Amino acid sequence: MQIKGSVSLAAIAATFLGAAPAWSQTEPANTATQDQTAQAEDYSPLGQIVVTAQRRDTDLQTTSVAITAFSADTLENERILSFEDLASRSTSLSFTALSPLDQEFNIRGITNTRLDSPSADQSIGIFVDEVYVGRSGLFNFDLFDIERVEVIRGPQGVLLGRNVVGGAISIITAQPEQTPGGSFTFSYGNFDEVLARGHVTGGLSDTVSARLSFQTRNRDGYNRDILHGRDLDDVQSVQLRGQLLHEGTEGFTARLIVDYTNDQSNGFHSVAINAPDPTTQGPWSAAREAVSAALGRPLRIRESLPEHPRYAGDANETPQELDREAWGITLQLSQEFDGFATLESVTGYRHGDAFNLYDQTGIGPDNGFGVLTPTLFTFPVNETEEIDQFSQEIRLVSDPVPQGFDWIVGAYYQRDEVDKFDRFWAEVPLPVLVTLSGESTWDNSATNETYAIFGQVGYRFSDQFRIVAGIRYTHDSKEGRVTGTAVEGGDQFNPTDLVALTPLAATFSEGESFTASYSDSWSEVTPQATLEFTPNDDLFFYATYSTGFKGGGFEDDPANAVAAQTSYDPETVTSFEVGAKIDFLDRRARLNIAAFLLDYQNLQVTQTNQDCLCNITDNAADAEILGIEFEAQFAITDNFILFGGATFLDTQYNDFIDSLGRDASGNFLQRTPDYQFNIGGDLSVDIGDWEDALTFHVNYTHRGKMFWAPENVNFEEDYGLLDGRISFTPNNGDWVFSIYGRNITNELYRTNIIPFFGDEVSRLGAPRTYGAELRVRF
Repeated sequence: MQIKGSVSLAAIAATFLGAAPAWSQTEPANTATQDQTAQAEDYSPLGQIVVTAQRRDTDLQTTSVAITAFSADTLENERILSFEDLASRSTSLSFTALSPLDQEFNIRGITNTRLDSPSADQSIGIFVDEVYVGRSGLFNFDLFDIERVEVIRGPQGVLLGRNVVGGAISIITAQPEQTPGGSFTFSYGNFDEVLARGHVTGGLSDTVSARLSFQTRNRDGYNRDILHGRDLDDVQSVQLRGQLLHEGTEGFTARLIVDYTNDQSNGFHSVAINAPDPTTQGPWSAAREAVSAALGRPLRIRESLPEHPRYAGDANETPQELDREAWGITLQLSQEFDGFATLESVTGYRHGDAFNLYDQTGIGPDNGFGVLTPTLFTFPVNETEEIDQFSQEIRLVSDPVPQGFDWIVGAYYQRDEVDKFDRFWAEVPLPVLVTLSGESTWDNSATNETYAIFGQVGYRFSDQFRIVAGIRYTHDSKEGRVTGTAVEGGDQFNPTDLVALTPLAATFSEGESFTASYSDSWSEVTPQATLEFTPNDDLFFYATYSTGFKGGGFEDDPANAVAAQTSYDPETVTSFEVGAKIDFLDRRARLNIAAFLLDYQNLQVTQTNQDCLCNITDNAADAEILGIEFEAQFAITDNFILFGGATFLDTQYNDFIDSLGRDASGNFLQRTPDYQFNIGGDLSVDIGDWEDALTFHVNYTHRGKMFWAPENVNFEEDYGLLDGRISFTPNNGDWVFSIYGRNITNELYRTNIIPFFGDEVSRLGAPRTYGAELRVRF
């Protein structure tokens, strides 16, 4: 981030004042010289980012939390559109996904795994304009017209509250401005990707301003369904955001934000890979080899043959599909009381609908090539979800003080109503495997409520020393009702089979069902304490003791009424962290370091079980994470800046025997790279009188080995991704032309696997993408 232009304006202004005519008083000239000297001393080519992770505006370099912050320019210049893009540039953040509704964020080894159940909670909190988003799969619009993104690492149990045991991702959208202006961006890339986005803003009156933003994105699929002749992992999305901002004369502000998003695709690609033991090949990878022989060429890894189910009573198959629609309203109110505090209110409402149908294995017995083996079963999953979420937070934030006490007190309430309908359908040629044929459904509705009160007090002894202590009381209650139905027992190969499809097979036959009501509640107190030490303007040190809490819940697709009424426990964490934020070499270099120890009790671990072909959540009795993070920047010149970050983790389940009796004690935590780093640089050069006319950006991200499940059998080898961008801005003007590339080396990597019967059924990351972009500001 560069601020060269701001410094130049300040220098010009100071020079003008210093060269004032003879009748000017001496005092202003001296003051101007002092201001010029002070600004020169404060200048850093690395810039300054203000963050709000502690519910105040604070300088990133003097905030006692490990944060990676991305400015609007960074997001725009690096074309960071998604959470997956964000993970490639953020220390300790990684991203995996079972499906677009089941996004998995991992910070410091703690992962959101499979938020399938209506009562499930996240471990990594997602906040949009300070509103907590309870179901991240229904918040999947791209990051467009954003002021800042903060990736906050470590538990934040006091100010950010529930379900932030691992950390948080806070998205702050760009606000309306009084000065009229706007921008428009158009890009075209491979896979026929067409993206258009823009915004306009300006004042409607002396106190009211508005902003309207939009983005559309359409792209062909990275992968191909050769059975039905369709692309997979394609994108068709539309997003809108409208805002009004009122800034009164008596310290009162009000901001209203309304957003809408809709995206559709043909669903995602699944491919079976014979691993890790080549001597025990699974039925799906073997079937792919047989299809290759029938084709007369190898089946490409980005080709699959997903089977479309024909549900009971339907005349036609239902095609694989993803369709999501969501909208939200946020109202932020703020009233300043001079010399005392600011009263703040954040009200949020979100609604979302989703339909998701995907074939788990990517090939089945109805593959169109006559390939048929006894165990080649198919198992498409259909999820329909609707959610309504209301939240309200009120807090009173004291004015900052040079010495003495500062404080924050507040209260929080949230209510989620989640309706979810799951439909499993399967068929298998082998008559003996009767539990793998038929159709079963679960109609599951839950109401989740939480309320909390919290407070934090800081005391500044001097410019060098400050202590902070806070505490939060949280109460969660969850209740619901689920009906599981064995709709049909057989399939085209076994039409007389009456045994229900797993996981209902152990208890029910065709036509039978159960209905069960469930409820439970939990309360937790989460304290936190921090010591801050600032020996000078370039050094900042902190030590923090913190705790976090994530509520319990109930299974998504229970096998019977007893399982439906059995809750899994909340997870809690105790964290010890020390950190340093250091500017040196005349503020041309910056190094931020954090070391931490996380002790988790009842860590919630969700994994797909191949015995029931369903997701099961267990509590690991105890897990421990030890790690260290580095983030660095170095301005070789004002126009050439290098950056990088690295994380090293040592993790283990201290005590974990899952519900099937498998002992994972001593194993590395699932879906967590043992190390990861990124390194890159930004270079801008002048062309004649055109300053910074040509800019170059490059970033390389590398992730270490990662185990996919607690048993530590299936794993992803280390891999690296290279991204780059070149931009041209002529005549110091308002338009920019760029070419970009992501995953330039076309690295093949996976974002999820499910181990099934000797195969690893995998979801692939994006291949090489590239394109050209034109951006105009006005």
